[in-house]
Amino acid sequence: MIAIYHLQLSLSIVLYLILSSTNTIVHTFANSKLFFYYEYIMFFFVSVGAQRINQKILVGPNHINAYSGETIHFPCIVSKQSNAIVTWCWNDFCTLGRTQLIHHETTIDGLISIYQYQAYPRFRLSVNERHNHYNLSIIHVSNKDEGVFQCQVQRTMNANEARSERVQLTLIDPPNGLPTLIIPSMPLKQEQSANITCLSSPSKPASLLILYKNDEIIDGLSSSAKLSFELNTDTNKNLTKLIYTINNPDSSWNNVLIRCEQIYNIEKQNSQLDVTAKIHVYYKPKARIESQNRYPLTANSTATFRCIVHGNPEPKLRWFANSMDLTSLTSSIINIPLSKNVHNHSIGCTAVNSVGVTNTSIRLLIRYPPVFIIRPPKIVVLDLNSKSSLNPTIIRCIVDSYPRSKIIWYRYGEIITEGSLFNLENITKRDQQGVYSYKIETDGFDTIQNDFIIYIKGKPLIYIQESKQHKRLFECHVYSSSPILSIIWKLNDQSIESNDQSSISTTCDENICISKLIHDYRKLIPSSQTLNRLSCIAENEFGIEHSRLYQLERSNDPSMVLVVIILCTFTLIILFSIIAIYCCCRARYIRKKHNSSNKKKLPIVFDEHYSINELIKEVGSLKTCNTSLNNTDQLSFKMESTDHLLTTLFNKNTKKLLDDLSNESSTNSASFHSKSTTTIYNNEYSPRLTEADFTFSGISPLYTCPHPMNV
Repeated sequence: MIAIYHLQLSLSIVLYLILSSTNTIVHTFANSKLFFYYEYIMFFFVSVGAQRINQKILVGPNHINAYSGETIHFPCIVSKQSNAIVTWCWNDFCTLGRTQLIHHETTIDGLISIYQYQAYPRFRLSVNERHNHYNLSIIHVSNKDEGVFQCQVQRTMNANEARSERVQLTLIDPPNGLPTLIIPSMPLKQEQSANITCLSSPSKPASLLILYKNDEIIDGLSSSAKLSFELNTDTNKNLTKLIYTINNPDSSWNNVLIRCEQIYNIEKQNSQLDVTAKIHVYYKPKARIESQNRYPLTANSTATFRCIVHGNPEPKLRWFANSMDLTSLTSSIINIPLSKNVHNHSIGCTAVNSVGVTNTSIRLLIRYPPVFIIRPPKIVVLDLNSKSSLNPTIIRCIVDSYPRSKIIWYRYGEIITEGSLFNLENITKRDQQGVYSYKIETDGFDTIQNDFIIYIKGKPLIYIQESKQHKRLFECHVYSSSPILSIIWKLNDQSIESNDQSSISTTCDENICISKLIHDYRKLIPSSQTLNRLSCIAENEFGIEHSRLYQLERSNDPSMVLVVIILCTFTLIILFSIIAIYCCCRARYIRKKHNSSNKKKLPIVFDEHYSINELIKEVGSLKTCNTSLNNTDQLSFKMESTDHLLTTLFNKNTKKLLDDLSNESSTNSASFHSKSTTTIYNNEYSPRLTEADFTFSGISPLYTCPHPMNV
């Protein structure tokens, strides 16, 4: 192993001395077959000898977008073995040919040697051996220089090769025109596909295309869109093509604005150009029926419906009912009388144009109350001892309504079963006979409840009930499958006969007899101490049956109720009268107390503002008070006598009295101030009476209401 290593080292030194004689020989040797054999021999010795080391690309090239005529630079700084060779690859072609030294440049970083590739004169290689810089420059770049570039460090006997990333050189050439929008001939027809094509203006690199439908972006990645790029060989520029397929044009595409936007955003170039076109589509009509009614629909009313249609071309409208055309109806609004007969029927409208026909319909669901189709019988007769097929086994109750009714069967308020059938096979005992009922419940309508009788053949079945219309009428219902022999009414075990106190009448029908008892309440029930038990007894060929005892109560007598009402009314009247008298006297007492506190002897003054009518009103107030207390014999004042005396007093010697009063008023003016004057209106004068006590001759003193506390 040591011998092989020394041989490898000796051979490497010899080859390096030979190849390092000149840089020109090095680059020439790198492109020759001898270099290939050298690499192979080095690889062989390295694989046998010491461990290989990794060379690195410290700084590699980047993607470059350049304009035509510019100079671009691809950097390449490496970490390598001293004998390693650095090369550049262009479009995966790594032998660019021989290089020729142009000149040297001395910089702070050291000596830089500038080489020119003989096959590509605009390609320059700048080499700084001190820092391992191998930069590639292209002068006056053109479209021919575009491609992929890569920097490589060749492997040596004891080092692996190193490669940079592949970078792209792209020449920038902005578009110089608007995009092109290609649409098919208008109008489009439904169920016929159509393509919309958008082409960009030639550019480098290719422009981006976006298609809009009424300002909404159409997904370019959908199955209906196809995006492709093409190269124009004449100009060496790119074209972008976006094709969108409308598989089934319909109303959503009618009057749609299509816009194709071209976007070019490279380096400092930023442009957005667009072109628009409008789409017109002939499509099959669309129709829908709109109800202008309050739900739910009910029978015996009118419903209004409107058919709304639209299409291109404009469609024609017609109505139909249950698949029958109503050619006479051409308006878009119709009114339909609703009844039970049109429930669950359908009504619709048809829209027609040159593209197609559209039908739409609705079903009329009308609410109507339950109607009997099969009504249960009022009496069902069963023979438990008979096996005949004529013996009923079920009772049917079938009703027609919407919504569907719920039927419940009861006995004495307890639910037996639900549904339209009542099974009679469960009736096996005589004590199961009696009154049954069924209830029909329908949402939105009143509940129907009826009774029926299940009678088992044998003795009569008897029920007593008091009439709801007439308080003095009792009815005895007797059910029997055989003729009734007799019906007897009893009160306290004593038979009741038709007389002036009571009246009995009996009517019979198939399987039922009704005996009616009309009685005089007061004569029929002589005393409240009596038990007053009423019963009914019936007989047929199978025997005699007693009804349950019916208890009569004296409180049921209507006259007693009337007496109670009269007594209550009289009590209320008395109570309100006492309250009114108390309030009146209380008010008079408070007024008198107030006047007595300010009592002062003043002369009589006659004021024009105080008339005889006001005085009479005061006397009338006393009359009202006297009338209220008339029942207590505390007043004996007569209003008629008072009115007559007052009239006589004030009409006698009227002129003289006026003069005397005027003089007296003047005499006492020093001690009493009054703005009153003597005024005569219609031969009447207006005296103001002082609060002092005085009496007129011939007039008895006025009665004063007693103190409220003494009432």
